[in-house]
Amino acid sequence: MSACRPCIVIPIYNHKDQIGQTVARLAVHRLPIIIVNDGSDAATHAVLDALATPPNTNASPPVTLLHLPRNGGKGAAVMAGLLAARMAGFSHALQIDADGQHDAADVPHFVAAARAAPGAVIVGRPVYDDSVPAARLYGRLLTNVWVWIETLSLTIRDAMCGYRMYPLAATCALIDTVRLPTRMDFDIEVLVRLYWRRLAFVTVPTRVVYAAGGLSHFDMLWDNVRISRSHTRLVCGMLLRLPVLLAHKVMSRHRDIVPTSDPAHRAGWWRMRERGSGLGLALLAMSQRWLGARVTRWWLHPVVAYFLLTGRVARAASFDYFARLARHTGGTSPVPGWASAYRQMFAFAESGLDKMLAWSGRLPMSRVIFEDTTAFDTLVRSGRGALIIGAHL
Repeated sequence: MSACRPCIVIPIYNHKDQIGQTVARLAVHRLPIIIVNDGSDAATHAVLDALATPPNTNASPPVTLLHLPRNGGKGAAVMAGLLAARMAGFSHALQIDADGQHDAADVPHFVAAARAAPGAVIVGRPVYDDSVPAARLYGRLLTNVWVWIETLSLTIRDAMCGYRMYPLAATCALIDTVRLPTRMDFDIEVLVRLYWRRLAFVTVPTRVVYAAGGLSHFDMLWDNVRISRSHTRLVCGMLLRLPVLLAHKVMSRHRDIVPTSDPAHRAGWWRMRERGSGLGLALLAMSQRWLGARVTRWWLHPVVAYFLLTGRVARAASFDYFARLARHTGGTSPVPGWASAYRQMFAFAESGLDKMLAWSGRLPMSRVIFEDTTAFDTLVRSGRGALIIGAHL
């Protein structure tokens, strides 16, 4: 069984009167807590500062504050918290609302489910009392019906409950590669897209209470518009993925293995078997010999497309590379995704073809470009030999 190192992520926007009690009820479970302040007012900011664990202390559990400069929406706050949790080395994050409507006593049930199935998403299924508004109840039912259509499955029993445990590697890989909504529609779309990625789901019944006079940030007009727009997008996505989703019906889902984009958790490339065949290389060599390099480059397109579609590990590594690049370049680098992964793999294929042309003497010297020939020219003039070490030979 994979190691499970969970934490708690609480998105908050102006719930200053409830957050203290929520943290107190969660603290008994001794899990590190990350509170994401989504641009709250000064009063809430002051309350959160009082709750935070001072640096360099051994308080248990530690309470970490993450302040966002402006209100970006619940989805934006949750994503910021999940990325921060991954950066801190946690394997799972339990999302829970700040207003106290979720039952903190159920935390051990979520943790136990995550330990039993570390690759699965653990979702809460609300058990309501008489305090639930009828409009909310029927609205959730309608949303769940749409989710069942979008996934072609009844697996996700409730897509709107904000009480859920995410496996961070798979969820952050999704955040890195897909533009997810940043408002209330995030809770729905992230689950559907994780289902599309073949993650398993485990349901935990949990009591949900709507306090009288409680503060809600759900905008009945615009959040419903956003949710409707999200469902439209997801239904279209389902239709495009229909053959794949039907194939997933007979395939196992990621339940016990935690998918990860962290190179430290992957087998080294030197242990991986080479993909492809000698016959394929021979055909490419014959093509460049008899048809020329230009025609052979066109043949590379279907070859690269095949390896992109079937090479899940290589594809994930490419997504991870461009996601890391984007975080360090301020968004000026290529956007992580299928297009950038294809261009990267095609560049590798072209590099291999160029080497084949060079070895056969068919690469004109005019195409060989040195960025700085000073060291090489000095070596040639010296008349001495040298050992040249390069990459991807």
